[in-house]
Amino acid sequence: MTTTIAQRLEYLINTLELDFNTFAKSVHTNPIDVKKIINNQGNPSFDMITNILTQYSKVSAEWLLRGEGDLYRNKALEDYKGHLEELRYTIEIQRQLLDSYDFPTPVA
Repeated sequence: MTTTIAQRLEYLINTLELDFNTFAKSVHTNPIDVKKIINNQGNPSFDMITNILTQYSKVSAEWLLRGEGDLYRNKALEDYKGHLEELRYTIEIQRQLLDSYDFPTPVA
């Protein structure tokens, strides 16, 4: 699905569970400017984009600017780390099971 920067900005604000005023304050801009952008009456300035990416450092610049990838940067890395932890846990449980198993002595 193709989205505009206005749609992505609105999505970000909703995801952060903020109102326009709080979001605008957090990125050092006027709430009216944020409303205009979301209503497709303008585009965010370079300063606004920079402030958003600085204030919300986990937001992906690729996603915000171009609509590519995930909302949050390093999401794939975080998912990968989570899978690694699950694998480590599974391996440890298997190791404990093998260590506790009483293998029969081979008969010659």
